[in-house]
Amino acid sequence: MGDTTSNDGQSVAEWINSPELKQLRKAWLQNEMLEKAQDDAWWDSLNDDAKSQAFRQITKLIHKADVQDRGSYRYAMYDIFGLGYGDGLTYYMQLHNLIHQGLEAEQKLCKKDDTDERNDDTCDLP
Repeated sequence: MGDTTSNDGQSVAEWINSPELKQLRKAWLQNEMLEKAQDDAWWDSLNDDAKSQAFRQITKLIHKADVQDRGSYRYAMYDIFGLGYGDGLTYYMQLHNLIHQGLEAEQKLCKKDDTDERNDDTCDLP
């Protein structure tokens, strides 16, 4: 079994419940709440044309990274969006995983259903 004590003799449970880690979790949560409020305020400040443009661009980039290129979340974050680690990661990871699960399920169905030797493109995935 793995080591359950730190270098200073503190157990994992003691470390998890330490005042320092509780303070860190509190600061992290406060920062997340601030970012959410700032993001909401930014979105609300956009006019309809700007909202449409932002939505189109973001969905286009997600489609490229996840559907066309079948990239990892890191590929999307770094190479497609040009962001650093952590920017929007909480929400994007869930979306990324759901997209890939759906694409894998669709691919399995197409392999199973494409046995009648029809020459169509109903199962051609981008």
